[in-house]
Amino acid sequence: MNFPESLFWNYSCQLFQIADVADTCLQMQNTFEADVNLLLFCCWAGDNRRQLSETEIDNLIRASEPWQTAIIKPLREARKLMKNQIIAMPASLHTQTINNLSEMELNAEHMAQLDLEKTIGFDIHSANAAVSAIDTSARNLMLYVQKLEKTQVSDVTVYITGLLKHVYGDDEMVQMAMMSAMA
Repeated sequence: MNFPESLFWNYSCQLFQIADVADTCLQMQNTFEADVNLLLFCCWAGDNRRQLSETEIDNLIRASEPWQTAIIKPLREARKLMKNQIIAMPASLHTQTINNLSEMELNAEHMAQLDLEKTIGFDIHSANAAVSAIDTSARNLMLYVQKLEKTQVSDVTVYITGLLKHVYGDDEMVQMAMMSAMA
């Protein structure tokens, strides 16, 4: 598939190459039903020193929800079913079906990210130099996780802290940013 250029998609792909970023995001998805694309968007906006408002977070959640509910989650579940070999089929088709589902899921994630980028169209060149990327990412992530249903913010902060440590590699600055974001 040919997709339009996306700074957010490129950023997300780079982040997923950093050790433990993908695992932390997927743990948050599985444990708290966090939307990985929204976690990544909060980091991307923060990395560009763009503090998201509560209204913008709400708009992002609304934009992502149909993608997640109707397309991405069903594809993920189908892929997991196939990996667990719950559905009987010839071995020759099994691997190809999993690969096809994985590709479809990845394409849907890409399209969902394009939609998020369009939802909050902002000029990444208008960064607020007065705040750090770590502080802004921490605030964005905390604002997002407060919106997760059935999730205590205190339960998810260890994951956010871990994610930020993996992304930025500066434990001390991450700790200070988290204290500020939770204040």
